[in-house]
Amino acid sequence: MTFSCKNYEFDTDTCAKLKTECIPGRRGCVLEGKVKLSEELQNRLDKLEEKSEERRSRK
Repeated sequence: MTFSCKNYEFDTDTCAKLKTECIPGRRGCVLEGKVKLSEELQNRLDKLEEKSEERRSRK
C-alpha cells in the first residue's frame, strides 16, 4: 500500500486526525473519495461500517 498523508503516524500505524487505526479512505479520512481502494481495504471499511451500525442499533 502506497500513500502519503500528513496525519499518518508511522510508528504506531494510526491516524492522528481520527485517533484510531489508519485505514486510508475511511469516513473522516482526508483521502476519502480521492483514492481507489483495494478489495482488502474495502472489506476492512465494510466490516468497520457494520460494527458501527451494530453499535448505533443497540442504543
